[in-house]
Amino acid sequence: MQFLGAVLCVLVILAWAVRPIEGQVLTSEPHIGVEQVPLGDDVYAFLRHLSVRGLIKSYSESELPISEFEVAGFLHQAESAKLSNAERELLQKYLRTYAHEPREAVTMFASQDAEPLFFEGMFTDKDKYLYQWYDDSTKSDFFVHGIGSAEYLHQTDPTSESVALFNLGGRFSGTLSGHVGYFMQTTNGEKWGSQHLALENPLLGKNNDLRYFSGQFFDFTTAELSYNNGWFTGKLAREAVAIGGGYQNDNVILSADNVPTYDFLSLGAHVGAVRYQAMYASLVQDTVTTPEPPFPVKYMTVHDLTFGIGRDVELGFTDMIIFTERFDLAYLNPFSFLNTVKKGLDDEDHDNNNLGAHARWNIAPGIEVRGQSFLDDLVASKIGTGYWSNKWAWQFGGMWAGAFGIPDLDWEAEWIRAEPYTYTHWDTTGSTSTSKTLLGAQIGPNSQSYWATLRWAPDAKWTFSLEGELIERGENLYDSSGNLLYNAGADYRVSMTAQGAPNDTHFLEGRRVNIFTVTPEIEFEPWRGLTFFATGTKKLVDYLKGAPLTPGFNLTGLAVSQAPLELPETLIDIGVKAFF
Repeated sequence: MQFLGAVLCVLVILAWAVRPIEGQVLTSEPHIGVEQVPLGDDVYAFLRHLSVRGLIKSYSESELPISEFEVAGFLHQAESAKLSNAERELLQKYLRTYAHEPREAVTMFASQDAEPLFFEGMFTDKDKYLYQWYDDSTKSDFFVHGIGSAEYLHQTDPTSESVALFNLGGRFSGTLSGHVGYFMQTTNGEKWGSQHLALENPLLGKNNDLRYFSGQFFDFTTAELSYNNGWFTGKLAREAVAIGGGYQNDNVILSADNVPTYDFLSLGAHVGAVRYQAMYASLVQDTVTTPEPPFPVKYMTVHDLTFGIGRDVELGFTDMIIFTERFDLAYLNPFSFLNTVKKGLDDEDHDNNNLGAHARWNIAPGIEVRGQSFLDDLVASKIGTGYWSNKWAWQFGGMWAGAFGIPDLDWEAEWIRAEPYTYTHWDTTGSTSTSKTLLGAQIGPNSQSYWATLRWAPDAKWTFSLEGELIERGENLYDSSGNLLYNAGADYRVSMTAQGAPNDTHFLEGRRVNIFTVTPEIEFEPWRGLTFFATGTKKLVDYLKGAPLTPGFNLTGLAVSQAPLELPETLIDIGVKAFF
């Protein structure tokens, strides 16, 4: 790790010395749109499509989310490009939303430059709000949105059960004096029907109100207060964050996909093609629902440097540490090398230090590749020997925009592999997790996945996608009472134990299972702000025949549990979302 730290320091110095040909954003005057665009918004898929097609330059997903101002800047780049009819429609749609050009809006309550929602404005492609206000002279604005959704899920396999989910809430967002951005979204929902099926949703399953307390209600909130001045942005927020640039937002470094939001303070610099972010976050221990407080506090510090080389290549490096039981000012320094800082503070290796790297290369218009790696721990002399503590993960993917000669069809594919025990820590409170969820690749350690999707947007109203994923995993083995018999390094909550083989641990040992999932999805937005959707999921689970690989452990005669941790599933999900 010392050698790798030195290499990282050298690379950081070289990064600052690089003079890129193209820059994403230089310093800027006071402007509206300081607030973030939440991860999951459809505009990110459109910007990625434009970037890979070579129609906009220097778009980066290595650090997400980005601000409305940045989104609007990328959209403006595409105005002079040669676009398909569908791309032109989508561009106009998102320019109305994020650049407010033209200022066409529909509001429920009387607002400036807006027509009433009831009834002539309801069935239009104009953006809908409860209320809007703006003052161009001071670069200030204020928007109020209503949010609602109704969703019905029906499962036919392995059992027949259904659940209806209803959600209602609101969003406040805007900019003050061209420098201060604010954003708050809160929703409250209720489920009717199967509790088991509702909890299969990755985020609902981690909602404490639904799972442990009421059993019927669920709520979510995200918020941000940010300050931007030229190249500097400071932020106090509770929102989804992704670092690494994976196509699924499922990164081996820092994921946003299905990860409960957490609170953080971040300081960022963005000059030309160089972007640096330091984040200090408060995480939630996996023991938060245990009946015996006090719960141990848990924090994370992340430093990420990303820089572009010319127009088509981007490199980035990440330094992160997770620490527990105390607040430490040393890790609040926004520009330091955390592994070296740790050695001056932590003689017993309580703190969990990790390194990451990520890269993107737009090979040619329409073709892009990306990759990232996560280094948890490494003993170079024991590489390839089966040493348990060589823990790392990596990810490689590519995208073809305009696939098969169809301008509005995108094909993406990605491979993720996580070695045994990756994301674990000997002090289990320091694992790379929050709220019972991995912060890295969601497949977990001792697994690999092959993922691909086709996404077609023939116009601004319809979107079709087909997604498939194969996960190969080696599971830990337990007896019928739940006692661990063989530790294959497959659970981020369990580090090396007496049931593991510290010098004979290999990838995909343990109980082998293959999980294949295919998911078609259709979305239709007849009028701006009202979206109907339908999704089907078919999940096949295959526990391979034959004795599991347990080197050094003879489990003959023991009551090894054959209960599957994964079950096959057939699921239909239909619903409607309103944003007004």
